[in-house]
Amino acid sequence: MLVILMCIGCISKDCDCQKYISYTIIDTTIANVDLVRVNAGWYKSGLNCETKLVDYNYWIGKYEITNKQFFDFLTIATQQKKIVLSQNKILCYYEGNESIKPDSFIVKYLDYAIYLNSSNQITLNNQYANHPVIGVSWFGAKAFCSFYGFDLPKISEWEKAARGNNCTRFPWGNEIDNTYANFFNSNDPYEPLTTPVGFYDGKQKENFNTKNGASVYGCYDMAGNAWEWTNDKFEKTSGYYCGKGGGFNLHTPASMQVYYISTFRVKENNPPLDRTHLSDGFRVVKHIKN
Repeated sequence: MLVILMCIGCISKDCDCQKYISYTIIDTTIANVDLVRVNAGWYKSGLNCETKLVDYNYWIGKYEITNKQFFDFLTIATQQKKIVLSQNKILCYYEGNESIKPDSFIVKYLDYAIYLNSSNQITLNNQYANHPVIGVSWFGAKAFCSFYGFDLPKISEWEKAARGNNCTRFPWGNEIDNTYANFFNSNDPYEPLTTPVGFYDGKQKENFNTKNGASVYGCYDMAGNAWEWTNDKFEKTSGYYCGKGGGFNLHTPASMQVYYISTFRVKENNPPLDRTHLSDGFRVVKHIKN
């Protein structure tokens, strides 16, 4: 447990400055996923930095889900026939909701990190085991969460974990360069690919100096690296879900600000619901009673 004392005595929803906030970073591990605790309270939301309330406690992923974690899930889930391989595609069944009909959807697009070998077996490239899993559809992220008893974060849960009750543009403050995060043309040591989760922790990595890119609650990569699915839809009538945080291969720093939200162009030619960009990944939440 790490305690960060920024100040004390702020009980009003109008506390909007970092100097009035106290944060205690509490870690746990569930199903081999590192989590940090976010307590109920006020947070700053959106472009206009509105004060809003999350009135319950929850755990959220300290890191984005990695290739190794997702590979382990795929391996077990296929053995249990919760996920199937069909025509070189990894598919899962989704029971549907008010805007999505029950169907089988693509879990993840195969890539250099997770692929099918010559025996048609799902294979992990260990070189990228600790990098965030990418190319994951919302259905694939949801399937992972359901399998282990997690959920995808709501936008409110994600934003609270990213900047707490502070009106900062990024999880760590208002300035950004390639020592804080992995974004398009950032020229980090892994360019043009993802960086390992938690890479930007303020330590020197070989000949590359990083600054601490953690949020006030101790979450890493909430700006850049993988673009993160949430559990909120872009429009109430749309089946398309929102993403947060920006991605390594598409987004400049302007798209990585805490308030930024994006999704597919839901009214343009009705793209298939399991569509996903290369940079799409996720982190998880676990709701708790106390």
